[in-house]
Amino acid sequence: MWKRWHARAGHASSISHRVVWVRPLAWAVALAAWIDALYFVLRSANPVIRSDDWYYLDVFVRKAVAGQLGLVDFFARRYDADHAQPLNKLVMLLEWRWFDLDFAVGAVIGVMAAAVCAMILHRVLLPSQRDPRGDARRYLAWSVICALLFSLNASGIWTWPLVALGYLAVVPILLFLLATWQAWQHQRYLLLTLATLLLGVVADDSAMITVVATLAALLLLAFRDPSPSRAVPWKTVLVILACTVLVRIGYTLVPVLDSTPSPSLSTHLAVLHGQLQAGGAWQWLSIPLASSVAHDNPFHGLSATTWNTLQMIVVAGLLAAHAMFWWRALRGGYNKPVFVAVCLMLLSYGWLAGIIVMRVSYFGSGYLAQDRYVEFYQFNLMALLLMWASASPPACPSTPWRHWLTGHVPAAACVLLLLLQIPLAQAAWQQRRYSLPYYGQMATQIEQMSADPTRTQGCLPLLVVCQWPLERRRAALDLLRDQRLNVFSSRVQARHRFLPRWPADAEGHAP
Repeated sequence: MWKRWHARAGHASSISHRVVWVRPLAWAVALAAWIDALYFVLRSANPVIRSDDWYYLDVFVRKAVAGQLGLVDFFARRYDADHAQPLNKLVMLLEWRWFDLDFAVGAVIGVMAAAVCAMILHRVLLPSQRDPRGDARRYLAWSVICALLFSLNASGIWTWPLVALGYLAVVPILLFLLATWQAWQHQRYLLLTLATLLLGVVADDSAMITVVATLAALLLLAFRDPSPSRAVPWKTVLVILACTVLVRIGYTLVPVLDSTPSPSLSTHLAVLHGQLQAGGAWQWLSIPLASSVAHDNPFHGLSATTWNTLQMIVVAGLLAAHAMFWWRALRGGYNKPVFVAVCLMLLSYGWLAGIIVMRVSYFGSGYLAQDRYVEFYQFNLMALLLMWASASPPACPSTPWRHWLTGHVPAAACVLLLLLQIPLAQAAWQQRRYSLPYYGQMATQIEQMSADPTRTQGCLPLLVVCQWPLERRRAALDLLRDQRLNVFSSRVQARHRFLPRWPADAEGHAP
């Protein structure tokens, strides 16, 4: 017992004094960021049915109301290039059954899922067995990762519940990466099998991008750190491929509700080639990198020219950081944080490529500035932080310029990124003055259309039901009103005071 106590005391004394205050400070930053995001969601998330939710009301909730919902309905897609989104449909079922289809509940679940991601990444960066000399760096990096996960940088992530639910799919992605590392290191293939099947079933197309990114990282790992047993890396790869193929075969059996063929990949690439010749490639880099730090200018006294200059400085700095990232990935040794960092960086590239091919080819390069995509862009910063934090301080003194470049500059950038969250949060909270009346206007237009489905003049863009054929629009509105769902529910109105209150007969049949 005395020896164990002495060993602990020796271990504690080896930890630098900086860790004594960095550790509680990191947890305080993480908790403050989470509370801010949660409170923002509770006060600002849009509960009103909008955009894709109208479609799911028509084809999914309608079946639930009629008692005809089956397992296959969770995986059915609108068209061949659509997302299956089984987790989002499960959340919608919960919202219908217990919350009268209050979509703000999904945003709360999204915050909780982001918190789970933060705890998983804490386990990645700060396992029980580690070198205590690097704890200050690791805690600083983890606190910034938490600030990014809960950031109000792009408030649309949290005000649009469907986007906030994106973090729900990140949880199985991170679990899959950890299971892959365990299989590679300790040959735990049962855990990898379960994690791969879970990922493939619930994450759909993001699962495919994750698998490709992970396999590329495994090949790089095998090149940098060959296993003593050649069978070990190939067993891991084969398990992942077999489970992925099995899930994709299952998805081929799922019905596609709209059989109209989507544009081919060659069509998308041909359009992108034209945009590339017009100089669009720079925007494909600059918009995602700059938006990952700050989507909009949160400083009211800063001119547009100065803000654009600062954005270009940020983009140049991040391009240099990406170059150093891959220099480290190609030349350094691998551990769990490095492996997860490489996978997340490749995953962020894959997400961006998907947005460019499927969206930019149709809407143009400016579509990359959509605030909902910041959720994907921020993962390049998390990968950079994981890579930087994974390297412990060298035992021998290094050259001053290298110590400054790899230590002080990233640490200063972390502090600046943390401080930037304050004006970003202030700007998001100020935006509530405009968003809440907008939600109320949406609710008012829905009530007006329920009384007269032909009344679509001046319809807000988010109410896609206005573009539907009259009979389909009438049926969707009747379903909401007759079942007293969403804006017609007195419970939803009570939870969100900015929604208008309808007379008693508005919850029954329209006059």
